[in-house]
Amino acid sequence: MIVSLNFYYAQPGNEAAVLRQRIRACDVRSALGLPRGQVYAKIEGSDDWPDTLWRLDFPDMAAQDADMAARAASPDFETIRIGMRQLYRRFERPLYENRTDAGVPLRQGDLLAWSGIFCAESAAPAVRGRLESAGISALEYRSGGKNVPRFIICGGPSVDTAGLDIPGARIEHSSWRLEDPG
Repeated sequence: MIVSLNFYYAQPGNEAAVLRQRIRACDVRSALGLPRGQVYAKIEGSDDWPDTLWRLDFPDMAAQDADMAARAASPDFETIRIGMRQLYRRFERPLYENRTDAGVPLRQGDLLAWSGIFCAESAAPAVRGRLESAGISALEYRSGGKNVPRFIICGGPSVDTAGLDIPGARIEHSSWRLEDPG
């Protein structure tokens, strides 16, 4: 499964506007016959995490590419993009792989804790091994984005990352509220 995440780092004071614009983008996606995806607002976390993120899971890269093509062909979606560019200071669109099921359905207002493991590519095998030995499922970075987490542990109200101290890696915790469940 391919997990597409859009990271929106708002210009100071534009956090709420970025969130509203992302939800409008979901409305346009829906009008185009595309899945809305899920929109999350950061309620806690360092500046390494975006203020707003959007997530949509695809069965494979072909489905993700078809989705991108449908948005690129839409004048309405381009209008949303133009408006969003005025609101953020940074945008990233990393793709991750998820080797487990999508988990339980979420509802608007649900809170989640995410832990991002930032590391160089050379440290990724050690991190992957540590996660596997601890029985922790994580999204693994595939492509796109700069200075984004190499691994993301998505959890419910809390995620236990004790004992995951790994040389050459740092863990950044964040808390999110689901604003638009798709």
